[in-house]
Amino acid sequence: MRQFVFFFVALFAFLSCSEKRDYRDALSHANAVMYHDVDSALAILDSLGKHQSEFGSHFQKQYQLQLAAAKMKSGTAFTTDSLTKELADYFDANGDDDEAALAYYVYGCSLIDLGQSPEGIQAYYTALSKVDTTRADCNYELLKNIYGQMSLVFHHQNLPQDEIWALNNYVENVRKTASERDYYLAKFELVSPYILLNDIDSVFHVSHAVYENLKRIGDNQGAATVLCPTIFYYMERGQMDKATWAKDIFEKESGLYYENGTVASGREGYYYVKGFYELSANHLESAERSFRKAISYGYLSEGYRGLLNVYRKRHDIDSIYHFSLLYEAAQDTLHDQLRTNAIHQMSALYNYNRSQKEAEQEREASRKLRMRATCIVGISLLGVLLLLWLYIRYTNKKKLEIQRLSKKLESVVRARSEISAELQLLKSKDYERVIAAKEAKEAELSRVIKTLQQVDVRGEYIGTNVVFVNSPIAQVFIKMSNSKTEKPNPSDAEWSLLISQFRKSFPLLYKSFAEGNSFSEGMPLSQLQVQVCILIILGLSDASIRTMLGNSKSVLSDAKSDANERLFGQKGARSLKGNLFNALR
Repeated sequence: MRQFVFFFVALFAFLSCSEKRDYRDALSHANAVMYHDVDSALAILDSLGKHQSEFGSHFQKQYQLQLAAAKMKSGTAFTTDSLTKELADYFDANGDDDEAALAYYVYGCSLIDLGQSPEGIQAYYTALSKVDTTRADCNYELLKNIYGQMSLVFHHQNLPQDEIWALNNYVENVRKTASERDYYLAKFELVSPYILLNDIDSVFHVSHAVYENLKRIGDNQGAATVLCPTIFYYMERGQMDKATWAKDIFEKESGLYYENGTVASGREGYYYVKGFYELSANHLESAERSFRKAISYGYLSEGYRGLLNVYRKRHDIDSIYHFSLLYEAAQDTLHDQLRTNAIHQMSALYNYNRSQKEAEQEREASRKLRMRATCIVGISLLGVLLLLWLYIRYTNKKKLEIQRLSKKLESVVRARSEISAELQLLKSKDYERVIAAKEAKEAELSRVIKTLQQVDVRGEYIGTNVVFVNSPIAQVFIKMSNSKTEKPNPSDAEWSLLISQFRKSFPLLYKSFAEGNSFSEGMPLSQLQVQVCILIILGLSDASIRTMLGNSKSVLSDAKSDANERLFGQKGARSLKGNLFNALR
């Protein structure tokens, strides 16, 4: 009977393990297909979700992370960051590198959806720091998504240089994960920040390079599409023959321009480009129709500008006056919108700094509470140890006294024996043996004294601020300096985040950077000097600092010397490093 019961228990356990293994396989499959077929991933996760009551706590978190990532991939916007923050904290402490990176990426996306761009960018940097690119199974799909999202945020914040940095990394990871066509289309994304920088030569270079490569692989439709941005800039440069060439290819081969004169949804901006082309060709009726279409789709500034030029050619004074007012109003609206966006960005940055300050206050209160509890426990433990020490001392007092008397007795007996031996030698008048014994003893004592005099005991304190060096943005700079393949070139946003982290870690030292001190008579350090000091504290070599800042050896030496004199009243560059580390203690 017992064997029968044991058999059924073992069978149930086997079936249970098999079922849990099926759950893990399903979750792994959902993760594998999420980047290419998000609908299938969501179907798998929805089916798996019916068994949540059977999940363990860790598997439940893994399921929640995959579900949040899949929903985000499908286009669902986050309305709160409570779950994503919880997942980031959990997998940072309990997950592997891939899980932690994905959790911080999802957390960053939730912050961006909530309008908290600075915190979102910080979360993206943390996600990047979790990915080990040296591993053979590195998750390049995740890296591609992170850099892609960062480029969008930088574009909306009007930071084209940072957008170019993010897009270059995005393109590299597309090359490793997608088709050749997708790789070329990804490179075409660089046109947007070059337009913001008004770097029209780069716009032409990228567009034509992508056009030729897409033509080479047989994607004529895609090749025709990438020529669209060049049409307007050819017209601005007066190269109407090239503008006509690009326009004809776009309209005939892209599949986005129809025979009835309309364009595909989402491409309505082409109407004002078409309008200016018709205007250049003096086709005023066609130009007017195109500009009015552009206005109907919300391109007010461009459309009114075009109509103003049409009526100038017609010498229609009333219409010129009318559309001048409309164009001016559209420009004012555009400027107001840009100003509003800037205010929103500044507000987000202010809220981020305020939340960081509140978090620091909470951490300080928690630290004080832990210190108080530690002190109470320490004092109690010290009291117990003191009582125990007194008890041991009391119980062993007699034993120690006996041992002391025994040693003293042995010493006296030994001394008496030595004196007796010496007396015997003296009585026998053997003075040479007595002198030899004394000289041998003197030599031994001299050797011991010499050995003791050569002992040099020194204590050296080396302070290291682990929190600052191990912060995500500090690790980004350290990784840049260690890169063997790419020249380190931090962006303005990265410098801003590094200096902000330094200010939080070392407020007093940063204050002397920003306001000066008695040595500098209130004169603050320059931006270059601040950057040099922070990189020295990070442990970077002079060669790495020169490469990262793009300065010569003499410029770096002058910056270190001036900073040393302003901060510590000492001339010369050599003692700056030691002075900075002494200031951190």
